[in-house]
Amino acid sequence: FNARTGLPIDVTMGRNDLLYRVNSTGQIINNPYCTLAGAPVLCSSTATGRVVQTTAIINNPSGGAFRNNRRPTVVAGVDPFLSTGDRRFILNPAAFTTPAPGAFGNLGRFPLHGPGLSQLDFTLHKRFDLTERYNLEFRAELYNLLNRANFSNPPGVLPNGLPSVSTTTGAIGSGIQPGQAMNASSGLGSFGVVQGTVSKDVGLGAQRQVQFSLRLNF
Repeated sequence: FNARTGLPIDVTMGRNDLLYRVNSTGQIINNPYCTLAGAPVLCSSTATGRVVQTTAIINNPSGGAFRNNRRPTVVAGVDPFLSTGDRRFILNPAAFTTPAPGAFGNLGRFPLHGPGLSQLDFTLHKRFDLTERYNLEFRAELYNLLNRANFSNPPGVLPNGLPSVSTTTGAIGSGIQPGQAMNASSGLGSFGVVQGTVSKDVGLGAQRQVQFSLRLNF
């Protein structure tokens, strides 16, 4: 029998190098917002009277390749783990928020661990002596005898969750603001949801595998 703690999970998030603040409301959005006669309009429009209603903000001061600036902020007192009846291992998006524009998130590297792994292996072997020089050996090897499901780590990349301007209507869509906990409207995708079991290799937590062998020794 062997058992191990889960592998570390590195929780990160998507962050644009630039964000935009709506001048009238202070709302933070992903792309520029424009109006024409008070109604939303595409900023790419060349219509006379189009007014840009946002101000650009540097969000990633060290550039998009600087990974340490792609970490969320932790919501104090909220459990980052959830469990469900089907034994899926799920990260709780409500435990994380988008940092303020230009600010660093306070979550460290590899702060969480995935599901623990364990399995029971069993081997049965018997040697049959044929002569003084020859014998026949039979072996039955069963890996993960109890067929325990060992889940792999869930995806750990959060979206930025901020509203975006529609590329067809120019209107501001739904989303959350920096400091607000992530939720379903953030477009979470597969974040935190287990997608399958671990490696198919024998001995590394794969489903039950059985093999038999018969060997002639001389």
